[in-house]
Amino acid sequence: MKAFNCQLCSQPTYFENDRCLSCGSQLGYLPDVHSLVALAQHADGLLYPLANNPRNQGYRVCLNTSEWHACNWLIAADSDAVYCRSCCLNEIIPDLSVASNVPLWTKLEAGKRRLLYSLLRLGLPVLSKAESPEKGLAFRFLKDISASFRENNTVLTGHSKGIITINLAEADDAERERRRLDLNEVYRTVLGHFRHESGHHYWQLLVANSAAQAQFRQLFGDERVDYDTAIGNHYGSGPKPGWESRYITAYASSHPLEDWAESWAHFVTIVDSLETATEFGVVITGNGSKQLFAPLDSYWSTTFDELLEQWLPLTYAVNSINRSSGHGDLYPFVLCRPAIQKLRFVQQVVRNARFNLGQGAG
Repeated sequence: MKAFNCQLCSQPTYFENDRCLSCGSQLGYLPDVHSLVALAQHADGLLYPLANNPRNQGYRVCLNTSEWHACNWLIAADSDAVYCRSCCLNEIIPDLSVASNVPLWTKLEAGKRRLLYSLLRLGLPVLSKAESPEKGLAFRFLKDISASFRENNTVLTGHSKGIITINLAEADDAERERRRLDLNEVYRTVLGHFRHESGHHYWQLLVANSAAQAQFRQLFGDERVDYDTAIGNHYGSGPKPGWESRYITAYASSHPLEDWAESWAHFVTIVDSLETATEFGVVITGNGSKQLFAPLDSYWSTTFDELLEQWLPLTYAVNSINRSSGHGDLYPFVLCRPAIQKLRFVQQVVRNARFNLGQGAG
């Protein structure tokens, strides 16, 4: 994630901000140029960025901004859309007349926008179902029938034919932590769910029935293995023995498609975290002042190995800082050789998709 500043007062701002907390300026996000901009309202009623406005045009706020303050993405004035590029991907959202649903839904929307930031920065196709019923992406945010989030009548977080479903309970911190402990997971976050489920979508889009599918099967296994049986075995008997030497997580060992989705999610986490570290000028040195982490454009790297060279010292440093603060590791994973090879494959699939879309080398 980039580091953002208010163009009016130069104070740091967060990706989610719709107001500068220092000077009070209205802020909005322009997904086409990956920029959070300070805005000024002109006589025509439109909002104009004070900087980074390559088209010199006005903008309107998304309907979810004006009604719920749940979005800060902008819509070009010449568009007929009432929802922004992120919100137009929603098929179903919770009942917002129920007050307790609103903050949970808002948290899911924030995670979704961070996912979309990464997908757009990677140069991947992000289409709505209206634009492409076959290749489009859509989101359903559903709530369990049980208000207490019990396991009966549950909504299953998952993906099917471009539709990503997220259980609203995942936005409840206490409930998500309970599920993490019940499933013996070391990591479970809202953003992690979005990244994982998007991996299934892009497998269908970029790998299935493509020239890459043969290599996928060599690395991950045959995805035609019965999925329901494999997942049932995983939850019934636990992960495959010795999974640590072959997979990035225990869940990745359940089925080749889950192995891919876990690898995809980790790849997106790595490139986005490396960009954040670069944006904030992080430099890590070792013995003899050798520079172990140096700035790089992680989203447009040529190989995964150059990412890995930076990722290992960075995670060692941040994990050490977390431990010094009395917390667990920020990145509690060990990348074994087979997992690294799978991450290399993910990176190559992304690069190939980018070139096929004519976006070149950045």
